[in-house]
Amino acid sequence: MDYAGTIYLLILNRISSGYTREELAFLMGQDENYIKDMEELKIPIRNLEVMAHLHWVFNQGKLEIDAFDRRSAYLFEMSIWEEEGVRYYQMEYFINEVETIVFFRLMEAINKDKFRDAETIEIDHLATKLLLMSLLEEGHFKKYCTALQLWRCAEKNIGDGIRVNVLKQELELMLGKKGLAPLRKSKARSFGYRYIQHK
Repeated sequence: MDYAGTIYLLILNRISSGYTREELAFLMGQDENYIKDMEELKIPIRNLEVMAHLHWVFNQGKLEIDAFDRRSAYLFEMSIWEEEGVRYYQMEYFINEVETIVFFRLMEAINKDKFRDAETIEIDHLATKLLLMSLLEEGHFKKYCTALQLWRCAEKNIGDGIRVNVLKQELELMLGKKGLAPLRKSKARSFGYRYIQHK
């Protein structure tokens, strides 16, 4: 983290000072690829001589190369977009005209079922249906049961390879009016829905 922070501050201060990579290398008395290699992690930055030369170059603008901004309030912005079966979540915050920091970037594979074969999906549905019917016969639904409790039961009895969406779909097939379906759904007082057998 310390090393990454130093690289970040090197690039930030270089851009803020208006120097190109080649110009900064020149001011440090190095060949023109020196800063490029440093920024691309090809050569180390944290030795004392390098840090001293960077301080001398950036000292004119009173810029820091070894300390972070200590502010705690920033303007955050969340971006969400999709590309080729992946959804991206990126939280970043604006600091000034040249500095925006990505706080986090997460990637989620979407449409996962598209890559599963039909036979596996069918087996998952059948196993889940049999489990729900077994729970019904054992009187499990005589008392209220939450979706989470049913999911934990499916994980325990079928395995963690099963998808939540399969349980949801099979459970919805068992819901309806008395005489037409064995289960009904009821809004819980605190959070979410509960499932119970018709009386």
